[in-house]
Amino acid sequence: MFGYIQANTTDLTEEENERYHAAYCGLCRTLGERHGISSRLSLTYDLTFLTLLLTSLYEPAETTGKSRCVVHPAKQHSYMTNRYTEYAADMTVALSYFKCMDDWKDEKKAARRIYAAMLSDAYEKVKVQCSSIESCISTLSELEAGEVKIPDSAANCFGKLLEAVFVPEKDHWEPYLRQISYHMGRYIYLVDAAVDYDADQKKHRYNPLATLTTTPNEMRPVLMNVLGEASSAFEHLPLVQDVNLLRNILYSGLWIKYNQAMEKRHPKGEKT
Repeated sequence: MFGYIQANTTDLTEEENERYHAAYCGLCRTLGERHGISSRLSLTYDLTFLTLLLTSLYEPAETTGKSRCVVHPAKQHSYMTNRYTEYAADMTVALSYFKCMDDWKDEKKAARRIYAAMLSDAYEKVKVQCSSIESCISTLSELEAGEVKIPDSAANCFGKLLEAVFVPEKDHWEPYLRQISYHMGRYIYLVDAAVDYDADQKKHRYNPLATLTTTPNEMRPVLMNVLGEASSAFEHLPLVQDVNLLRNILYSGLWIKYNQAMEKRHPKGEKT
């Protein structure tokens, strides 16, 4: 369920694109520094959004620069880091470790088990921060194993999981961050079910939408309502830096994979 929290880069200015990639490169750099080179394989844009959101909200001191990396050795890339980049790196390791173990448990994917073993030392370093995440993943696994018929049950659980990731501080802004992340988590779970629906049907895998009369294409109003709750809380935050970039991700980027999947199901001009 990773890879949905991304920017619609075609609608970003050159400056916004540079900032976005600087945050992404900073997260990659920090992963390597804190948890070793292998942890960089777990890098996603999902936690880049978290870095930018917390940076915009709390305005910590930043370190910026340019460097080469093993993936792109020929050209220097700008990077931006701060204390929330470090937090996002820790959460990246934790989520990747849990995802690998879940894939091994459910589908016996050997490569996932091997990568989980590679991340095990890094996970031990951040484990103290992850009790709520681990609890949510355990509950979610039980719900899915039991093929729960009500999608909201599992979606709400995934919302709680993302909520545990997105709230590093207990302060005035905590309720808003909880609302943003909880409803983004619910959205991601439901949109992932819609995107994977046809593949799950073919392979006879559990999909929480299978018992509904609503088709994946008809899920848009539901998804809009869920994401609207996250957007409402987002607009209460006093964000200035990167606010347009963050809005791009929240209002446009989060829809990219769903729109692509629904277009594939029913190309334009074809009746649904």
